[in-house]
Order: sequence, then C-alpha cells, then structure tokens
Amino acid sequence: MESYFGDLSAIITTLRKKVILLFSIFFITFCLFWGVTGTVINSIKTDLLPEGAKLVYVSPLEIMLLKMKIALVLSLFTVIPIMLYMALKIILQRKNIQINIDSKFWLLIFLVMLIIFVGGVSYAYFFMLPLFIDYLYVDASASGVVATYSIFSFISFAVQTSIIFGFVFETPIILFLLNRFGLVQYSTLVSYRKHIYIICLVVAAFITPSPDIFSMVLVSIPLLILFEISLIIVRISNVGRKKNKTA
Repeated sequence: MESYFGDLSAIITTLRKKVILLFSIFFITFCLFWGVTGTVINSIKTDLLPEGAKLVYVSPLEIMLLKMKIALVLSLFTVIPIMLYMALKIILQRKNIQINIDSKFWLLIFLVMLIIFVGGVSYAYFFMLPLFIDYLYVDASASGVVATYSIFSFISFAVQTSIIFGFVFETPIILFLLNRFGLVQYSTLVSYRKHIYIICLVVAAFITPSPDIFSMVLVSIPLLILFEISLIIVRISNVGRKKNKTA
C-alpha cells in the first residue's frame, strides 16, 4: 500500500512541475477546437436529431456555453493522454523497469491507438447514438410527448459519449502495454474476469442516462468484447515473448 501512495505522490509532484506545459497545451488546443465548434454542432444536429424533434435554447448564453464546453472537453481529452504517459513513465522509473523499445514500435502503437480511437468514436456516433436516440424518441412519441431537446444537453451528450467510447476502445492496447511493461499480469486479468465484467456493467450504467435494458446492452456488449479481445492480445504477446526468450 505504501508503494501505491509513493507512486501517487511522485506523479502529483511531477505534474505540478509540468503544469505550465500542460496548461499551454490545453490553451492552444482549446483555441483550435473553439474554431470548429460550430461545425460540430451543425453536424450532430443533422446526423443525430430524430425527424420531428426540435432543438431549443433556454437561456441567452446557452450556445456560447455549449461551444465552450465542447472545446473544453476536447482539450481535456487531449491533455489527459499526455498526463497518463507522464504517470506511466514515473511508475516505470520507480519500479526500475527498463524499456528497450525502438521508435518504430512507439510510432506503430501511436497509429494503432489513433485508429482504434477513431473506431470507438465512429461506433458511438454512427451506430450506438442513432439507435439509442431514435429508440428514446419513438418511446416518448408513443406516450404522446413532443420531443423538444435542449441544444446544450443534446449536443453535450453526443460529444461526451462519442469521446468516451473512443477512449474505451483503447482498452486492448492499454492492457497490452501494461502487460508488456510488467505492470499487469495475464493471470491477474483472468482471475478478476468476473469483477471486471461487473465494472463494465457499472460503466455502461454510468454512461447511459436511461436505465433501460436496451441502452445497457448496447453499451455493455462492446465493453465486454473489448476486454475479451484484450485477454487474447495479452496472451498472444506473452506466448511470443516466451518463444523469443527460449530461441
């Protein structure tokens, strides 16, 4: 337990020293994303708003606040991976784990993570969200309710859900790297499989604002599939390393 607190203390200390760098990256990305917020809003409105539903704003500053939130969320999710990289680097240094991997490996990892992230965002934006939103719209219409959404809530939900799924889809590559660095063992993942399944269900319930079975299944199934894919990747990686050592 003391080692975990020591790692956490070292991470916090390092992030404090890098606060100017992190804030600079955050500010630059915020300005860049602010310029495309209008395009993002119009695209989501065109692609995801059910036919017959309407978007309204309920306060004079709602559109401005919505643009700020979109730029803020996108900027935060740009800075967070950098912070995670710094934290991982600190942990490896404290555990005296040496990584002798060439730059080609990291370039490949970066490209794979980028492709997987786009895949997660695409799954949420083009498959899950249309089904989910249309399902809720039809259910509400059957009750005689006229669908009038707050533009702030509707657009924010679509943006946040898409980005969250982009990062959730990174699970296989993240577990692969943690196993490669010796921080997570395959046997540990297998032994805690049932617990991780429960965590996936809890995450699904947290992500979806509606507690119905349809939305839970729509979110939880890809999470469970991603975890099983992670186990396969980690197992293959372990077998490959063992063969290299015996060769």
